[in-house]
Amino acid sequence: MTPLNPDGLAGAIAILRLTGHRHIAEVGAALYEAGVTSMEVTFDHPDAPAALRELRAALPAGALLGAGTIRTREQVEQAASCGARYCVSPHTDTGLIRAVLSAGLEPLPGATTATEIAAAQDAGARLIKLFPAGALGLPYLKALLGPFRGVSFVPTGGIRHDTAGEWIAAGAVAVGLGSDLVPAAPVPDDLPGIARRAATVAAQVAAAGTAS
Repeated sequence: MTPLNPDGLAGAIAILRLTGHRHIAEVGAALYEAGVTSMEVTFDHPDAPAALRELRAALPAGALLGAGTIRTREQVEQAASCGARYCVSPHTDTGLIRAVLSAGLEPLPGATTATEIAAAQDAGARLIKLFPAGALGLPYLKALLGPFRGVSFVPTGGIRHDTAGEWIAAGAVAVGLGSDLVPAAPVPDDLPGIARRAATVAAQVAAAGTAS
């Protein structure tokens, strides 16, 4: 599989941590058409693998789909079989990072401290999920970019969709956006709001990229 270009994340990952997957194809289409083309289906729900397969079948090839909340090697194998390009974890596990790489996928491990970031890098991770970024704040990201200037950070956790541009301007390659962008059990009536919020994200990311 072709290695994932960090720029291919297009500035934002929609985290689909859903308790109901019935309308996932419609949600994916709303996000994609509004400009958020990277999506992560979290594997902490039994329906998630089937939902990821459905999303892969429904969206254009340009959609960059991944699996989230990955904590075991078995989940890595399952994610690969469902069409994931990357695996997102809430933590840094060097063995798991190597398993993701061996499966031909891109690891996106969660890290908070400098020690975790360095360990993830040494294991082969090129993307680091800074987590929980909302609690840590923009100054924390900026401080890390001193000693870790070459790291592609993806701040995630507690980030509002309408602040995405601030994180990109501060040096992140993308942000992970959860329930503030897509509710846990979306229904058709939610689709216009999802599209509006996704369009706001896409516009902010584009503006921040132009300004940098």
